[in-house]
Amino acid sequence: MGSPRLMKRTIIVAVALAATAAVALSGLPAFAAGPNRASVSGADSMWLRSAIEGDRFEIAGGQLAQTKGQNAAVKALGARLVKDHSKSLASAIKTAKRLHIEVPKKPSPSMEWELAIVSTLSGQAFDQWYASLEVADHKQDIDETKNELAVGLNARVKKEARTDLPVLREHLKLARAAAKAVGG
Repeated sequence: MGSPRLMKRTIIVAVALAATAAVALSGLPAFAAGPNRASVSGADSMWLRSAIEGDRFEIAGGQLAQTKGQNAAVKALGARLVKDHSKSLASAIKTAKRLHIEVPKKPSPSMEWELAIVSTLSGQAFDQWYASLEVADHKQDIDETKNELAVGLNARVKKEARTDLPVLREHLKLARAAAKAVGG
């Protein structure tokens, strides 16, 4: 039998190898090295990239609402979303760059599809679809942000989520009011 010290070292190496293999097999990125990325989890990175895509989606949709919307509540919602999500986008991009996380250049393909569909509408139909889309989208954004706050590891990413959550809740309230105003 080997020495206790050698056995202890062998066990430590085996545990480290097993942990590395588990991360590799999980498909999630391993924790990055370096002072800025030491605690960036896969969940942090995914939430931040999704938030950036969402900001880009909200800005584009808000611009559409301001030009195509007929109802004052829909136009006001669009203007508010452009303003707030432009601020959120700038902050999220700064955080992503600081943490060396890829910055999406456009909304996700499903978001682009939603924008393409709603952009074909006009009048009352546009107002109703846009307001309903914003209600559903902000419910999802709130759930994803609460999840990041529950499982995220990186303090900077969690700060973004904490800053976003009350704004998203306000947007949901405004979207519901706009939907009600247009009979949605």
